Amino acid sequence: MKRREKLIKKSITALFFSALLASSALSLRGALPLAGADALREEQPSAGKEPLAAASVSQKEPARRKTVYTLLLAGVDEVSGNTDTILLGRIDAEARRMDFVSIPRDTYVNLPWSVRKINCVYAGTKASGGDGLEGLRSAVRSLTGFDTDCCAVIDLGTVKSAIEMMGGVYFDVPFDMDYEDSAQDLHIHIPAGYQCLSGEECVQLCRYRKDYVNGDIDRIALQHDFLRAAARQFISLGSIPNLARVVQLVSSTVDSDLTAANVAYFLRCALQCRAEDISFYTMPNIPADAGGLSYTFVDLGEWLPLLNDALSPFDTEIGADNLDLVYLENGAFRSTSGAIRDEKYLYR
Repeated sequence: MKRREKLIKKSITALFFSALLASSALSLRGALPLAGADALREEQPSAGKEPLAAASVSQKEPARRKTVYTLLLAGVDEVSGNTDTILLGRIDAEARRMDFVSIPRDTYVNLPWSVRKINCVYAGTKASGGDGLEGLRSAVRSLTGFDTDCCAVIDLGTVKSAIEMMGGVYFDVPFDMDYEDSAQDLHIHIPAGYQCLSGEECVQLCRYRKDYVNGDIDRIALQHDFLRAAARQFISLGSIPNLARVVQLVSSTVDSDLTAANVAYFLRCALQCRAEDISFYTMPNIPADAGGLSYTFVDLGEWLPLLNDALSPFDTEIGADNLDLVYLENGAFRSTSGAIRDEKYLYR
């Protein structure tokens, strides 16, 4: 199947963490010289914590593809605590490629909560005394049918510091960006043109939301362009400045189950990738109102092919019966599991 990137169709206005999270991670995993890799102990992450959520459409038991790992990256908003940027990735060490799919922050999750947006799951789980990381992992599992091997949640401050340590990112800013929002302490003034952006400017670039004809469609597209540029830059360099300091910063400030040894393993894997073998997509979705709020619902027909082509770590195809998500069909809400939690919420 030809892979297609389907961008978010509904404009979102809340503050959101820059997609720099992925560029930082890609930089770390894709730019370590061999001498540096030898200095860090490598360890493959544990794979396949749980099987598919339901019986596979195939009669055989699903098996993990060798040297394939899945990674969940989320960026947390410093004010709300919500994870307003969520990226799910697959690293195929043997095929030497990486694929990342953006999950829209307004994606509806099948939970009996008053607000059912996926970006609220991390903070909401923590507020109720649970493990935010596991709560987010569980919500993503309901959309994919499998548990991710590794999960990391990072804040803006860590991203800014990491980018500064790496010496910035070169990017061709497509137009002058000027925006003032005192309420968010957001002051953006970046001229158009090719330039080296500081950590602060990188975050501002990805948070900028003015002047886009198609709203968040255009903003997500720009973020993906930025991530591709960052990946090309650090892979072509073959190394990054202050690598040890960056690894220490990330490992000490990120809420994650990734170990430094896991990161070292991914570094070596990514070093073998070409920039063109690192791809970015967005979960196909349909905007709709439910319970008095605006959501995006997974476009099931578009999602299953992308899920199997770009993300699944299994050799068996994932079907709708492996998922637990709510979708739209002929204007009505349906559930792949046959049950919508507190269904009356959708129509109030």
